[in-house]
Amino acid sequence: LRGKLAELMVKVAPQIYRKYVTLGNKRELMLYMTLQKALYGCLRSALLFYLKLVADLEGQGFRLNPYDPCVANKLVTRAQMT
Repeated sequence: LRGKLAELMVKVAPQIYRKYVTLGNKRELMLYMTLQKALYGCLRSALLFYLKLVADLEGQGFRLNPYDPCVANKLVTRAQMT
């Protein structure tokens, strides 16, 4: 974890997390830890990733396919990019 989330963890429980915090290349706090459960296995994590991906794709001009929300399309020089 890095940045604001690392800072929050240290503020919540400094006696636990302070010894695992270092400064990263951009002088932001980095918190290294071992997860007991895979983060990618969490349903909420998958949803947040999908929402960010959709927002990033739409920001680049892609539109979600109304029949299959896992497909995004964009017209580039009169050709469809999927």
